[in-house]
Amino acid sequence: MKYNFTQLSKVYVSLVLVGLLTWSHANAQVSMGKYNTYYSQNFDLLPNQTNGTWASGTEYFTGWQLHRTKPAYTSLTVNTGTSNTGGLYSYGASGASDRALGSIGSATYGEFAYGLLLQNNTGSDIRALDVNYVGEQWRSANSTTGIHKVTFWYAISSDKSSFNLWPTGDAGWTQVNELTFFSSVYHSAGSPLNGNDAANRRMLFYTLAVNIPAGHYIMLRWKDADEPEADHGLAIDDFSLTWRTDADSGPAIMPVELKSFTAKAKSSMVELNWQTASEENNDHFVVERSSDGLFFEGIGVVNGAGNSNQENSYVLWDEHPLTGTSYYRLKQVDTNSGYTYSSIVSITLGSGKREVLVYPTVTDETLNILLPGSQKYSQAVVLDVMGKQILQVTLAAAKEHKINVSSLSSGTYVLVLQDVKGNRAAKRFKKV
Repeated sequence: MKYNFTQLSKVYVSLVLVGLLTWSHANAQVSMGKYNTYYSQNFDLLPNQTNGTWASGTEYFTGWQLHRTKPAYTSLTVNTGTSNTGGLYSYGASGASDRALGSIGSATYGEFAYGLLLQNNTGSDIRALDVNYVGEQWRSANSTTGIHKVTFWYAISSDKSSFNLWPTGDAGWTQVNELTFFSSVYHSAGSPLNGNDAANRRMLFYTLAVNIPAGHYIMLRWKDADEPEADHGLAIDDFSLTWRTDADSGPAIMPVELKSFTAKAKSSMVELNWQTASEENNDHFVVERSSDGLFFEGIGVVNGAGNSNQENSYVLWDEHPLTGTSYYRLKQVDTNSGYTYSSIVSITLGSGKREVLVYPTVTDETLNILLPGSQKYSQAVVLDVMGKQILQVTLAAAKEHKINVSSLSSGTYVLVLQDVKGNRAAKRFKKV
């Protein structure tokens, strides 16, 4: 994907390396950059038809490592939730490209831990991580099995070989209870479940207050323990991460006086224009784009004027815009690496579909939702500006819905609607 001013590309690499109980020096890591501050993994490159292998202590995706307490087993089994045998699974509908990484712990096949290794290459201390992933349940074990869980942990080190991903050892790890995924179906007859159904999945959001010095590493870990009784089939999916060098997410005054910021459709591209009336220690702008108004990634960099008391005009072309609605914002970066964000602008291209209508966008009590055509959403989630889940509501099969938000504190929020296939729509609103 090519843009003016910069080129950002995502490279998916499948590596099989030899490792034992701790992280090998040969294993790679995901770089947390200064300008591209977003990373995601949807696991859709897991096998969807023929079983694969993923040995303990090795990578499947760049930065992602697996450890098993029974390392003699290496299978990665493609399954729809029909199997109750312990093991590592690529879960999803039959033949579907949409996959989730899951497991069933057992005495024979052991326990499992997945780890993602990242390195801080921003040049500054990273102070906050916005973590988002979806937990999915693809199988109910049996009627005597209670609630099971996948737990989330992290550890920070200057030495990437020091992380011990072994599932039964927690020394040096910090557990984040807010990111624990609990099975939604339990004490139910053993049977496969559709992990993409809203009833069997949960979106988890949390902001970690951390201190990752420049050049240091952080590993994120998900752990699926072997429970005393037969285990449910639990999985993780749609992981995303945003990092910030400033722990304060609140809006700050931009060291530039921004007169305007617009997005216009031109042929098959989007022209982004902005003007400043003055600038102080302004190093550059990063133009960021989002498909839902919540999770942004950088698409281009434009140098600033430094210090200026005259009007300056800037332009960047999005040569490969998204179909449907795209949200854009400016990340203004100072010469000392501090940064602030502009307001968000949006534009809709090429979908030909009516959008979800959410009104009023400024409310003290009720949000009204009007769905277009035959579109059906089964779940509504309200997130704060930090990405933390504040409210979750199950939606009935109807075109119109009302959500009571009177209990929310005053501020800006994002309403995320999700259907049974995991498709999302997001709208911002303000609670007064």
